[in-house]
Amino acid sequence: MKIGIFTSSRATSLQKVSNDIARTFNTLGVDTVIFKHTNVYEELFDLTGGIVVMPVDRSLCMNYMFLCYRLKSLAKPAVFYGTVEGDIKTDMKHDWVRREVDFVANSKYVSEKLQKAGYRVLKIIPHGVDTKFYNDASKYRKTIREKLRIGEDVFLIGYIASSHKRKGHNLASQVMKIIEKKDPSIKFLVISHPESASYYIGLRNIIFMQSFGKLSENTIKALYGAMDLYSHFSLSEGFGLPVLEALASGKLVAHPDYDPLSEITTPETSFRVPVKRIDYYTDFTSINFELHIYDPEEYAETLIQAKDFILKSPRGELEALAKKRAKLFNMYTLYPRLIHVLKEQIKLFI
Repeated sequence: MKIGIFTSSRATSLQKVSNDIARTFNTLGVDTVIFKHTNVYEELFDLTGGIVVMPVDRSLCMNYMFLCYRLKSLAKPAVFYGTVEGDIKTDMKHDWVRREVDFVANSKYVSEKLQKAGYRVLKIIPHGVDTKFYNDASKYRKTIREKLRIGEDVFLIGYIASSHKRKGHNLASQVMKIIEKKDPSIKFLVISHPESASYYIGLRNIIFMQSFGKLSENTIKALYGAMDLYSHFSLSEGFGLPVLEALASGKLVAHPDYDPLSEITTPETSFRVPVKRIDYYTDFTSINFELHIYDPEEYAETLIQAKDFILKSPRGELEALAKKRAKLFNMYTLYPRLIHVLKEQIKLFI
């Protein structure tokens, strides 16, 4: 059995998911090859089947959707393992996508959006991580804090996100500005693209690293280990992989209370900030993005309360609670389900 995994040449998170799927398949004796493009023809004949790991966005990923159709025309199973951060714009000329492409959603939220657009969802399979890999994250705490030049008197909150508008750096910086005045013991580690730096100019409680997508997984794990709390300020997600990584590293998570983030955490492993309204915006893509807007004052107060709770609680107990939740998303348990989906499709060609 030889499976082709087709993904983005740019998106860090999608490449990570693709690599983790391949690693999982390899442990099961399934040969895999990752393509970061769709310019393939003869290669398709060597494959048993294919998995596309991309956003469900026709304007950017129509070639990946057509790839699923090409594989099926060769009597080879293919699924589009997709994510989306809002409503999918639909039109009649793309009805063939509804007829020909089989989707696997990475969250209940995404499944609902796909079905709303009339797409065929075979299964919901959440993203996973190698939970054992993150298990020792805390051992790097002292080393990383020394490199960041902060002591144990600092309560460090992390945020890892691209510079995309939906990541909410504008609101995140407002929260940090409020906390700078209310509690100087709290500092923030923000890892993003250079384009996000302008949001944090003038804030003295920020450590900004413009290396998003360039850090190794070992470095990311060590940075999680140095944090006291992870806060995912993002306004829109199809899944939210950093939230899962933080839990696997033994960190509780603060986030706006919306799915799919609230699908990953539990009330016991998170500090949830109410969403006040949902704004929508569109760009050159085929997605009408949902932005879950929160009150920065309320978010800041939630983080201050989270700090008090964490400092008063036994650190080991909180770490165990977070890791227990993350184990439900172990990639070696979740990603074999993709093979089962492909095998079910194979039966249709017999």
